[in-house]
Amino acid sequence: MNKWLRLSALRLTALALMALMGVLSGCATPNAIVEIKGETLYRERIALPAEAKVVVQLLDVSKMDVPAIVMAERVQQGAATPTPFSFAIGSDQFQPGHTYAIGARIMLGDKLLFINTQAYHIDLNSTEPMTILLEKVGG
Repeated sequence: MNKWLRLSALRLTALALMALMGVLSGCATPNAIVEIKGETLYRERIALPAEAKVVVQLLDVSKMDVPAIVMAERVQQGAATPTPFSFAIGSDQFQPGHTYAIGARIMLGDKLLFINTQAYHIDLNSTEPMTILLEKVGG
């Protein structure tokens, strides 16, 4: 009977460990979605032409002295302030140790009207919406 109790205890321990591993592995699912959301805005009190468009990009800015890698892009016709944006990207698209940022601009045809002049780095663990301030280009 002593032998049977030891086997039962071993089986229970093994089952508990397997259940714990299942729970822990569920926390790091490779298919998890990272949602990055926010809005772009500019301070000037002007209406832009209907043809103006807001371009928001999710960028990998990890490497110095090379252009950022565009991971995703949203283009919205009819630039207004504020303009909401969101990206839903699989967590497996982000590499450990890399730095990610949002870049945004307002274009009228090929002419740049507004752009962000400061870095807006992304915290992949945050669910807070971002506010991207765009500055007018030129005078």
